[in-house]
Amino acid sequence: MALFLTVLEVDNELIKTLTQGRVMTAIYTTTSHLLQQQQPELPLYLFHRPLLEGNVQRFMAGFPGLVTYAVKANPNPMIIQTMLEQGMQAFDVASLAEIELVQGLAWQAGKRVALHYHNPIKTEAAIAKAWFDHGVRCFSLDDELELEKLKRQVPNPSETELSVRFVAPEKHDVQLDLNSKFGANETDAAALLRLVAEAGFKPSLTFHPGTQCTEAKAYSDFIACAARIVKASGVELHRLNVGGGFAANYLHSQAPDLNNYFDAINSAVAEHFDVAPQLVCEPGRALVNDTVSLLVKVIHRRKGGQVFINDGVYGGFSEMNICNMGWPYLCWRGDQPLAGQVADFTVYGPTCDSVDVMPHHLPMPEQLAVGDYIEVPLMGAYSSSVATQFNGFQSNTYVQVTQSSYLTIEDGATMPKVSGL
Repeated sequence: MALFLTVLEVDNELIKTLTQGRVMTAIYTTTSHLLQQQQPELPLYLFHRPLLEGNVQRFMAGFPGLVTYAVKANPNPMIIQTMLEQGMQAFDVASLAEIELVQGLAWQAGKRVALHYHNPIKTEAAIAKAWFDHGVRCFSLDDELELEKLKRQVPNPSETELSVRFVAPEKHDVQLDLNSKFGANETDAAALLRLVAEAGFKPSLTFHPGTQCTEAKAYSDFIACAARIVKASGVELHRLNVGGGFAANYLHSQAPDLNNYFDAINSAVAEHFDVAPQLVCEPGRALVNDTVSLLVKVIHRRKGGQVFINDGVYGGFSEMNICNMGWPYLCWRGDQPLAGQVADFTVYGPTCDSVDVMPHHLPMPEQLAVGDYIEVPLMGAYSSSVATQFNGFQSNTYVQVTQSSYLTIEDGATMPKVSGL
């Protein structure tokens, strides 16, 4: 497959603007080491680079096709740069800003990348700019109106892949069902795939089983549905994108071994397709989640077990009000872990909004005080990427801390028994 790169005059300030993120250049070995050197006043994301390197290599070694990273999960430059250095050649993007970000970082690294513009609904101006200015040759769609936009704006269909996004009739165990907003049903997808081929585009299919999909069988069901769509359309399929949804490990939501997914995908393709299509996947959460911890500071404590911290649900903890997956946390005083008798606390974020509160009481050391820190691992996905700047509070600063306080590099799947929220 051809890889595209537009040479852009992109500097570091533009990249920071696009990600709304900050990067500290110092590298620390552990959280304790960091706290010996500084006492951060702002929320701080601790990036564990070796864990990300291992996750990328596991996907590339195990998945039977092209691995693309879903940038929406975490667009921080540290994350993208590490993936480029590990050989990631393609990225799933949803906007022109993500396109410019990835291309700028790839250009700085001397890399060539393919960009899959897989937001099914796009403006015609964005389609044209992506195709002409950025060399994007992969788009998704799920209805005829989007196809008409693409036909008007793409001058050379024969070198452009259009992936029809579809939904399967089966329901699966996921945290969030992503198929209520996007995806054609089986009948409509077959008709749309036929129209894509008739218009001269490379016809492909794509799906997404849902956020934190813990059932490998979901991929088998979607692949079987894809085969039925292809048969009904009478079209020779260019590629099949099996989407994201690969689960990460949390306290309340355990992921199966990655090989379970890969085996299910291989078996389903062999069973349902006479000629196996090229495969693509677009993991996000499963690649980055365990590679970042969020360090926050206790800024106020009231009687009755109420504490205020410098981040909240308008910042890095947004997903905790949506999904109850269970995040661990560790408390620090200075550079030492804080233990002792525990009590239930109500934990508020820093904004003036009363809804800025953790959804559950947290059992933490009774002696917790202003100036102590709380470290929350498993915060690499949908944390800084969805944080707002409500009330002027920011949650976007990253620093490299080599070793995770929670997961070792050698045993990334171990789940110690610690408090969780």
